[in-house]
Amino acid sequence: MGNSIVNHRRSLSLPLWQAIFSGLTALLSMGCGSSFTPAVPVSNSAPPSQPAASNLLPFQVLKQDVLIAADLWDTRPRILAAGLGFTDIIGVPGLNPNDPSTGEIPVRAVGGTWNEVVSLSGAVPTLGAFTSAVSPAQVAATFGKPVVQADAMPIEFSYPILPSSLDPGDLAIHLNDGSVVTPQAAALNPNFDFNERAVVVVFGEFANRLDPSEPGARYPVLVEVVGDLQLVGPGGGIVSATGLSSPSGTPYGTGPGPRLVAAKLTRMSAEGDGAPAPLDFATPNDGIALYGARAQYRIRVFTSGGFSPDGVRGMFPTEFARYFRLRAGNLLLTETDVAYKVNGGSLKIVGLAELGRLAPVYDDTYQEDQDNQIDIVLEGDEVAMRGITEVEVPSAPPYSPLYNPGGPGNRPSPGVRYSNPSPPHSIKVLQALDIPLQVTLIRP
Repeated sequence: MGNSIVNHRRSLSLPLWQAIFSGLTALLSMGCGSSFTPAVPVSNSAPPSQPAASNLLPFQVLKQDVLIAADLWDTRPRILAAGLGFTDIIGVPGLNPNDPSTGEIPVRAVGGTWNEVVSLSGAVPTLGAFTSAVSPAQVAATFGKPVVQADAMPIEFSYPILPSSLDPGDLAIHLNDGSVVTPQAAALNPNFDFNERAVVVVFGEFANRLDPSEPGARYPVLVEVVGDLQLVGPGGGIVSATGLSSPSGTPYGTGPGPRLVAAKLTRMSAEGDGAPAPLDFATPNDGIALYGARAQYRIRVFTSGGFSPDGVRGMFPTEFARYFRLRAGNLLLTETDVAYKVNGGSLKIVGLAELGRLAPVYDDTYQEDQDNQIDIVLEGDEVAMRGITEVEVPSAPPYSPLYNPGGPGNRPSPGVRYSNPSPPHSIKVLQALDIPLQVTLIRP
């Protein structure tokens, strides 16, 4: 079915722009919560060995050149994926993150979804529990400028970004109609942990929700680095990304949903696995924080978009068996807390991490970071770990599919086309037990 929503996009006037910025401090201190926005009051605490944040606004903090044990996903610089994420729900006028009760009508009017939220824990749900749509003020907080009814595109690189070098003009989005679009805004958010930062998220007018075969369909076909975007390679060496490119596509109609673009096995460490204030609402969420001494190894998976059960709700640390399985040669590893014999040794899958904080109850109010990294936490013998060959996302019964933030939620609007679920797929595991392929760079 086609998208029944008619979009009326516009730019913000200067007075409104200024008004948004004048309210950012109050917004952050009250909390908002979404896939792109901080959700707790500002804190200057920082994990050991990680720099304390200043009182800068989030978009300013994200421009600081701080990488700590940040993952390299390949031995050469390249774009791993650059598909359209979703359309229209970035910068929804009338959406107030401090009063979610007023948000359903404006969000549904632009083709977003609005979840029914059940709080078993008694926690008060933030806006992010109801919808993945965000307000212009939320975008301004973490991207440095507001946008209205924009589309989103995550671009995954094999090396982390040098944060200070990032500018929207660095990227050219080639569309199927032959036009070339420059993004309106670009940032590392929500991949803001010190050991992440290999994803650029851009907002702009890139697409509609028509199937590629339908007349009038508009969608990206190629993403190209045309400016002076810089990456950080092995040993902290600065590498130009100029000239890198990747084919693109749409997750609407017959287009594919989110998928894994890389997976890497390392020894468990919490180094760099924290976010600067005020973006630390979901941390600590590393394997050690959630599972203690049981967290001995991790497979970190890198995704082409946020992975959510429905496009809105956060994934729980307890949901490995619902969405994933591991392969070790011909053996499938499907359950947590089961001892599997692999390569002459034994291992157990402990659970998921790099989502949100440890909680006594996981429910619809759970705040996870919804970034492009998820850790599968393991315990057992090293020889067994070396036998793991693939991570699989079956996405078909008895497993459940996953959605990016453009998904239908648990109460989709009739007649509205949402982004597609993940297809069944797998990715080979990069063995990095001997050489972890990480980089640290801290510039004053």
